Amino acid sequence: MSAQQLAGTRRLLVLAVSLTLVALMGATRAAPAAASARSFCSGEALAEGANWSVCWEVRANEGLAITHAFYTKSGFDRRVLSDATVAQVFVPYEVGAPRYHDVAYGLGAAIQPLDAARDCVGGTLLAGGKVCREVGDRGLAERFCAGACRSRRGRELTLWSSSQMGAYNYLTRWSFHDDGTIEPAMGLAGVLQFGPTAHVHNVYWRLDVDIDDPGRDRVEEFTRISPAWSDGSVGAHFWTPLLGETYRPTDLFTFRKWRVIDVDKTNAQGVNWGYELVPSPGSGSLRTTAAEGFSRGELWVTRARSGERFVSTETQDLLSTYITGDSVEGEDIVLWYAMHEYHEVRNEDAPYMPVEWMSFSLRPRGFFDQNPLD
Repeated sequence: MSAQQLAGTRRLLVLAVSLTLVALMGATRAAPAAASARSFCSGEALAEGANWSVCWEVRANEGLAITHAFYTKSGFDRRVLSDATVAQVFVPYEVGAPRYHDVAYGLGAAIQPLDAARDCVGGTLLAGGKVCREVGDRGLAERFCAGACRSRRGRELTLWSSSQMGAYNYLTRWSFHDDGTIEPAMGLAGVLQFGPTAHVHNVYWRLDVDIDDPGRDRVEEFTRISPAWSDGSVGAHFWTPLLGETYRPTDLFTFRKWRVIDVDKTNAQGVNWGYELVPSPGSGSLRTTAAEGFSRGELWVTRARSGERFVSTETQDLLSTYITGDSVEGEDIVLWYAMHEYHEVRNEDAPYMPVEWMSFSLRPRGFFDQNPLD
């Protein structure tokens, strides 16, 4: 099949999943927190390991979605996520067109079967062979030397799937580390759709971060500066609350990141339970047209509303319409985070592109009293 035929297939998927997209827009909110993910799912929809219990499902548009995620170990069960999805993969080409909105066409509708011997080695195939669950070593987790050296290796629970969108193959991966870190990732693979034409992959994630319970959330932004009186050798940092629905760009110069905290609950050190979103260090920024207002920022903060699940369609900027000016202080909030990867085509991208991963981290900050592995 030619690249042009693949492009047509990509667009035809819109027809196959349009009714599903409308149905998902009316999805209901998650129930209040309970002991663990076992309260919400069972069977192969329940994934456990590396101190996590996670519920997942495949949706026609978003593909592999996390519906509940609890950090779970002996004597400790606490919710982190109520719902987490890929809300858009926006791919504009530098010649002006095409401009793909792949979630609108259906990542789930395009999920491909995996091979146990090549794709899911040592893991378990689920969903009729379309989702791989793996629990295994994630590398060195701790190391300290003072005379003798002490080391600890970490473990992770991973769920991933593969969607063929035209010529591209997208690998949606959710990794849950035993230290509480969550690493959402998107792998870019496949073949070149339009030869050497440069383009940008913009992956938007929708994250309903619920620390223990929905509601009573606060979003804060981290900034590091060098005071005006300093020669650069002295720095200072602070967290600033984001009180209303808004969008924010990344800023490498100030080490910008964001966190969600529970305004009522604190750990033994008096620090509010929270999780921070650490942007991908290799991600650039993309600003396009006024009609594509969703490209104005990397982080968007909105109240959690059941009908707001997608960033865009081929003809609509949905994300901008979610910013209504409402307060988010003490509310149930959703983070929308965008990663960008500029694809300047290499000779090495043919005939098949090496997999290139885009990822970021959700890390505990004050969620525990200390390192949960010790």
